[in-house]
Amino acid sequence: MLLGLVLVAITVGLAYRGYSFYKLSLDDRVEHPDYKALRPSGVIGNGYGWVAALLVVMNLSYLIRRRFGGARMGSMRVWLDIHVFTGLLAASLVSFHSAFQLRTPIATASTASLGVVVLTGLIGRFLYALAPSNARERLAAALDAVEAAIPNTRELLASTISAIPAPVVKQNASLLRSLLAISSWLRATRQRKGALALVLPPRKEQSKEQRAIVAELYRAAAADARADGVAALLRTWRALHRFFALAMLAAVLLHAGIAWYYGYRWIFA
Repeated sequence: MLLGLVLVAITVGLAYRGYSFYKLSLDDRVEHPDYKALRPSGVIGNGYGWVAALLVVMNLSYLIRRRFGGARMGSMRVWLDIHVFTGLLAASLVSFHSAFQLRTPIATASTASLGVVVLTGLIGRFLYALAPSNARERLAAALDAVEAAIPNTRELLASTISAIPAPVVKQNASLLRSLLAISSWLRATRQRKGALALVLPPRKEQSKEQRAIVAELYRAAAADARADGVAALLRTWRALHRFFALAMLAAVLLHAGIAWYYGYRWIFA
């Protein structure tokens, strides 16, 4: 939440700073007093680009943490949050660096690759939230809670859930196979909820506390039904995201190298 607020504040601040310039047409911008500062090769506009390039490099350190890091390097959740934040902030800065125009092929390629990486990363973050690592434990705890609130129901509920098994997706499944399995675990989720509703007392006969416990059982049964499928999809999606991230890094480094060669070196000029 804090990182999200910081991201929004920075973006709004940059937009407010240059709104009178960015809203103009390309021809009218030349007459604007901030043209030399906010244009892509200007002191401020060029600075946005170099800071964005630095953020891209920092952003990819998450891949190193996943591959080689251990617990001593910090929580993966914290690293993931920073990974998302730096990626979105880099995308925001690239937009202001380009002054919302793409006039060269290398700039277009860099921006497009960053856009693809951000999009695939946001989808991956959503999949990460869908794939809890403790689905089995959560389901067992939910069954225990229902048993305590509605006695003599655990065995029947457990057998009802077991009768609708979750789809099995191999760990080495391809992205296409993982995508095709989505309908299977969505169907298992719906079937489990319907079957549990037939076994449990009607909602109108449940107390407020029992309704909350039953709702958690539904969520736990759904999480268990999709756990393997989402985990397989997340693995293949990460590989796709990693490929685009490395391609983006190459495009950004090429763009930065060309800018440096032609003298657009920001404070180093």
